[in-house]
Amino acid sequence: MAPSTLSIIILSSFLLFSLSNAQTKPKAFTFPIKKDATTKQYYTTIQVGSNSTTLDTVVDLGGKFLYFYSDEYLNAASSYRPILCGTRQCEIANGVGCIFCFLKPPQPGCTNNTCSDYALNPFSGTQGYSGLGQDVLRVRSTRGALYPLNNFPFQFSDPVLREELAGPADGLIGLGRTRVSLQAQLASAFKIREKFALCLPSSAGSDGNLIIGDTAYVSPFEEISKNSFFTTPLVKNPVSTDMNEVIGNLTAEYFINVKSIKVDSTTLSLNKTLLSINKKDGSGGTSIRTVRPYTGLSRSIYRTLVNEFVKAAASQNIKRVAAVAPFGACFDSKTVTTSKTGPNVPIIDFVLQNKDVYWRFYGASSMVLVSADVICLAFVEGQINLTGPTTSIVVGGYQLENHLLEFDVKSSKLRFSPSLLLINTSCSKFGAS
Repeated sequence: MAPSTLSIIILSSFLLFSLSNAQTKPKAFTFPIKKDATTKQYYTTIQVGSNSTTLDTVVDLGGKFLYFYSDEYLNAASSYRPILCGTRQCEIANGVGCIFCFLKPPQPGCTNNTCSDYALNPFSGTQGYSGLGQDVLRVRSTRGALYPLNNFPFQFSDPVLREELAGPADGLIGLGRTRVSLQAQLASAFKIREKFALCLPSSAGSDGNLIIGDTAYVSPFEEISKNSFFTTPLVKNPVSTDMNEVIGNLTAEYFINVKSIKVDSTTLSLNKTLLSINKKDGSGGTSIRTVRPYTGLSRSIYRTLVNEFVKAAASQNIKRVAAVAPFGACFDSKTVTTSKTGPNVPIIDFVLQNKDVYWRFYGASSMVLVSADVICLAFVEGQINLTGPTTSIVVGGYQLENHLLEFDVKSSKLRFSPSLLLINTSCSKFGAS
């Protein structure tokens, strides 16, 4: 009987230990998102290294990985290790070449036989080439506990890559479709779904949130996710939008299929070839970028949108005034009434795979106040991409604000809410339950 009793005790202890582990295993992680009033950039705060150096990093939805420069980290980088050429970590990072630096003692940014890659500052256009390294990243679960994410890959970059970033920012953190982006590394390390929810704040005085993993949300966001979400495929561009990536690699950016654009009930007459991705050169299509302040459209699409919007606004007795750069259509704010969804102006719809799936922009998302008396259409003419193929429509941060977006990278789907203002809430209230 004794062996049987002992076996039961051991089995019970094992089950209790397993249950305890299951209860403490994190399912999702949270990163508060702030907006910089001057640059209109969105950033979050992370902790890196054995000394938990605190860094502010701009959030780039299409970014490949984390890069930063910090004197504080440099002076305390005792747990930093380079990613060596020819290693599995270098393969995962999709490194471009090998760098040699013989500084003694070695330090972040100067180590020998190191897997390297290009980092892009999407605001200045500057690119830097440097070695990749790894260190511990401390992340907070939605339950409040801190967890170490060991061997997190990043680039300790040249200080020039900090130029034109938001004032407090030390670098940039990528959420793109790579194996070294933040959500990919968390999914791999903690065996959670590669999925993240993003809710950008509309002002510098309130925080939004980034939640990585699968979890329930606080009310009313859980109800919104169950009852009000639209779902559309995330499209893969077969050509990289970064000239330093090998042609044929899938771009790190997220694309969706916009089939048409409407102003109120009028469908714009557009060159439809611009709305789809050219599979040979990667141009065209619609991407979503947090590093663009406003939605940019190729010239012909933009001019058609402006013309129709101005016409529809005139029918509402909204008076047009001189344009204020970079905007192409501005109006007398005294002739515009307001509601809970912002200025009462013509509605803009990006129609997706069918007429029942659309991204609707009410006045709070389509108009920006530039002075006490002038309000402008918050869409701009897009610029030519000098580092690769040009995307026809780039949905920018202003249009993302106060919409809840779920990027399910694993299933390649985007789920998104209507304007949160419709139900008297905002991204400043978004979180996990």
